[in-house]
Amino acid sequence: MISRSSGEATFVDLRIVPQAVLTPGAAQRTHPLPIPGWSQHVLGVHHSDRGAFEVEAVSDQQRRVQIVLLAHHHPFYQRHTPEDAERRAFHEGVISSDLAGQREFSWGQVFCRRDAKSNKDWLVLAYTLGPQVPMQTSAVLAHLYAHEPEPQNDER
Repeated sequence: MISRSSGEATFVDLRIVPQAVLTPGAAQRTHPLPIPGWSQHVLGVHHSDRGAFEVEAVSDQQRRVQIVLLAHHHPFYQRHTPEDAERRAFHEGVISSDLAGQREFSWGQVFCRRDAKSNKDWLVLAYTLGPQVPMQTSAVLAHLYAHEPEPQNDER
C-alpha cells in the first residue's frame, strides 16, 4: 500500500504519487485551507491490500500533493473508543509492515495523528517539499530540447 522507496500510496483504483498534480475530478469534495492556494481534498473510501481506507490529500498552489491522510475504514471501529486506539494500532501495524517501522525518509515523513473533534486517528504521509522543479509539460520540454544539440552517435 505505501512504497518505502517512493512514498507512493497505492489502492485498487487510486495511486497517489508525492508531488504529483491532483486531477480535478479525483476529489469528492475540496475545501480551501488557511494557507493561500492550498486545499484539502476528500478522495473517498478506497481499497488496498490492507483493507479499505478513507483517503484525503492536501495540495499546494499548483495542485501538487503534499500530504496524504489515511484512516482505516471498517464498521467495527467505535466512535467513542478512547483516542481511537484500535484504529491507531492498525495504522501502527501498516507502518511496521509496509515501512519496516521507519518514519523518516528522503521523500518525507510518516506519523499518526488523532483528530480530537471526530476522535479519528489518521495515518499521515507528509512529503518533503524539496526543490521547485517545473512540471514537465510539453511546452517546458519543447523549450528545453530546443536549446540542446541533437545527440550524435560516433560509430567508427
